[in-house]
Amino acid sequence: MPSELTSDQVMRVVAALEAAWADDRGALAALVRGGHGEQPLAVLVAQYGASRAERALLFVTGIAGIEGADRQEALAQLRKDPLKRMTTVALGMRCGWARSAGDDVRATGDLARHVLRALCPSPRTATTRSRYKHCLPTCDQTP
Repeated sequence: MPSELTSDQVMRVVAALEAAWADDRGALAALVRGGHGEQPLAVLVAQYGASRAERALLFVTGIAGIEGADRQEALAQLRKDPLKRMTTVALGMRCGWARSAGDDVRATGDLARHVLRALCPSPRTATTRSRYKHCLPTCDQTP
């Protein structure tokens, strides 16, 4: 599982996701510039997306609710699962994309929108739209 981000890093990522969603290139450019000693924003966005995807995978497989030795056994089985391997490969590609993005505002925005699409379910039904209306700003407006 990817390492967790600090609260400051999460705030920076969330601001980047909002800027990317709104196509606010000025705000995104300011966030990409960052401060002295900060990790590249694209890398943080990829780490955040990977962390959320891993947590979702644990939730949908039921592993999130298991503890102790049973959890370790379930995790060992999950590591053998083709879905887990495909997810790992996809997340690895996203991290590679992030490293190559560097300070490129457009690439960082594209990556942020990709993470948003992965986190926000498709608005296929009215029930899904109402259940996930808290997404940034709504799933109906997925870029």
